[in-house]
Amino acid sequence: MLNYPDWYFPWGETRLDLGPPASMKIDPLRFEPNTRGSFTDFREYKDRLEQALGFPLNQSRMETRAGSGSKIAIIVDDPSRWSPLGWCVPLILEKLASIGVDRSDISIVFGVGRHTAVTPAEMAGKLGSEITSKYKCYSPPLDDLTEYEDLGISADGIPVRVFRPVARADLRILVGSVLPHLQAGFGGGWKLIFPGCSHRTTLGAIHQQGLDGQAARLLGCSPVDNPMRRAISRSARLLPGGTISISHVIGRNSKEIFEVMAGDPDDVEMQLASIAKQRFEFHQTNSSTRADLIIVGNAPWPGDPMHSFKVLLNHRAACKPGGVLAGVFWTDPAELGRSFPIGPAQWIARSGRAGAVATRLGLPIAERVAALCGSSKRFMMRWARELVVDRNVIVYSPEMSDLFGRRLGSVLIAGNRDEFWKLIANQAGDTPQTTVFPYGGLTYAAACD
Repeated sequence: MLNYPDWYFPWGETRLDLGPPASMKIDPLRFEPNTRGSFTDFREYKDRLEQALGFPLNQSRMETRAGSGSKIAIIVDDPSRWSPLGWCVPLILEKLASIGVDRSDISIVFGVGRHTAVTPAEMAGKLGSEITSKYKCYSPPLDDLTEYEDLGISADGIPVRVFRPVARADLRILVGSVLPHLQAGFGGGWKLIFPGCSHRTTLGAIHQQGLDGQAARLLGCSPVDNPMRRAISRSARLLPGGTISISHVIGRNSKEIFEVMAGDPDDVEMQLASIAKQRFEFHQTNSSTRADLIIVGNAPWPGDPMHSFKVLLNHRAACKPGGVLAGVFWTDPAELGRSFPIGPAQWIARSGRAGAVATRLGLPIAERVAALCGSSKRFMMRWARELVVDRNVIVYSPEMSDLFGRRLGSVLIAGNRDEFWKLIANQAGDTPQTTVFPYGGLTYAAACD
C-alpha cells in the first residue's frame, strides 16, 4: 500500500481508505481544491453578508426596493446542493421584517428543476422547522402548466414559463452558490430560476443551448462566453419586478465559505465564477499530460449516486481517450433517486452485457435523432455519450452494487475495494498513470488543446 493520505476519500462523516493492492505500482497525482482563506464562524458570516447587502454590486440596496406590501420570493438551492441556507435565509428574513415586509407576503421556493420534488421534511432540514412552519414554502411542480406564468419567448426562442410565486414577485432573492457546472460553466444565480423554477418546456429548451460544437469546453467557461448562461440571462429579462442574487463560493461543507456577494445576478456570477475557477480548476497544458486512470470522489455532493456521475464528466478531460474514469460514490440513502428514478436504472442494469453494447452503439444515434427532433432529452443523451463511449467507467459504490449488481449499462460497479482494483487492473493494467480528485464535487478539469 501507498501512504494512507494518497488514497483517502471523504465518505459521509468519515473517510475511506481505498489504496490499491501491493501488486499495483501507482504513484498518483492528487489534486484538491484550494481551501485557504475560508471562514467558518457564523458571526463573521453575518458581518460579511451585511456588508454585501449594504454595498450590493451594481444595484441599489434591498431596503430601497421592498417594503410594506411588497411580494417577495426567496429562491433557494434544493437538497442536492450544500449552500449555507441555514445561516443565510434567517438573516434575510430578519432584514425583510426590519423594512416592513409582512410574513404573509414572503414565499420560499426551492429551485428543483428536473430533480425530485422537495418534501416538507427536507425543507425543514434545510431551513429549520421554525421557518417552514411560518412561511409559505414551495417545490415547483415540473409539469403542471397551470402553476406557471407564461412570460413570452426569449431572444433565443425559449418559452419562458416561470413558477407563479416567483414570476409575480416584486422582488426575487436568489440564494445559492457558484459551483462548476458541465453545461452552464458555473451554477448559481439566475440558474436557480432557469431551470430551477421553470416548466419542463422551458427547462428542455434551455438545456439545448451550447450542445452543438465544442460542448466539452462549456465546463468552467466564463459566463460571458457560455451559450447556456447567456440564454438564461436573456430569458431573465422577461421577468417583471427586480431580482437580487446572494451567492457564495463554498468549500467542503456548507460552513466552509470563501466568499459571499450580493447584487446584480449577472455581475455577481461573473465575480464569483472567477474566484471558483482559481480555487477549483485542474489545468493541463496539453493532451499529453492526461492520465490513464482518474479516480474521482463525489464529495461534497450530498450523496445521490446517479447525480454523482456528474463528477466523472467534470473530470473527463484529465483522462486519455480509452482510459478509465473511476468514481468513488458515497451514498446517502435519503438521497437515492433525487436526480434519476431508480426503476429505469434497474431496468438498464438487468439488460446486462447486451445493454452495455446497445448503449455504446445507440447513444450517438439517439443524440443525433434528439437533436433533429428538438427533443428536451438531447442534453441527457449528449452527456451520457460523453461519459461512456470514449472511456471506460468504473464505480466503487456498495449501495449501487446492492441495487444494480455489477453492471449498469456500460458502467462496471464494484461493491468492495478488491473488486474495484481488479476491474481497474483489467482495464488499465498494473502501472497506470493516475490522477486522484477526492473532492470531485468541487474540482473540475478544464479542456486542454
